[in-house]
Amino acid sequence: MNKAINVIKRLILFLVGMIIIQFGVALYLKTNIGSDPFTVFAQGLAFTLDKTALKDFEIVKLIAGKAEVTPGIANIIILVVLFAIIFCVERKRIKIGTLICVAGVGPIIDFGVKVISFFPIESYNYVVRMLLIVFGCAVIAMGFSVLSAANIGVAPNDIIPFIIQDKTKYHYRWIRMGWDATFLVIGFALGGIVGAGTVIAMVVTGPFIQISLPYGEQFVSKIVRK
Repeated sequence: MNKAINVIKRLILFLVGMIIIQFGVALYLKTNIGSDPFTVFAQGLAFTLDKTALKDFEIVKLIAGKAEVTPGIANIIILVVLFAIIFCVERKRIKIGTLICVAGVGPIIDFGVKVISFFPIESYNYVVRMLLIVFGCAVIAMGFSVLSAANIGVAPNDIIPFIIQDKTKYHYRWIRMGWDATFLVIGFALGGIVGAGTVIAMVVTGPFIQISLPYGEQFVSKIVRK
């Protein structure tokens, strides 16, 4: 019984962490001065697909609430493709958290953008928006620390580099850098916004996550009793 309750608690904590992260991503998007490489890719793909008939599909209208391919919709498409690759190549890495990310990340991003749109962030001066990017990095780090400590899986885009590492035996950091660089270059080519926010996100997010991880572990361990 206690084991089942702990699993439910982990699921809830994972969802909380995921929601916090995506609100940080939404903040990136609304500053309009650049974001992390994966979000640049999702944003660029959204810009490109929005010029196609895809935006008129009923499922797109249902998820986005309008005839528009949003970054959230693009995120879903990317994660579904990556999930399919993982399923074919190394499905043992798929956990319940991976499935939750595939289904939930995109809609939460779009919801977060709608909520943050109540504030005129795009009209703020550049320095304020840069500070908001730093704040967004802190928000993402806090969310990730909780999500990671829940220990029920990660998003497909975070699994792929580990699979590449296993297959090639290269160091993870170089694979991750190449993976992020690929997202950044393709996203920029597709119309994603790259700017000061991108640099800040790439430099600051890692250290913030490192600082936050122990606190996330402590928080989760207090709620999930072994």
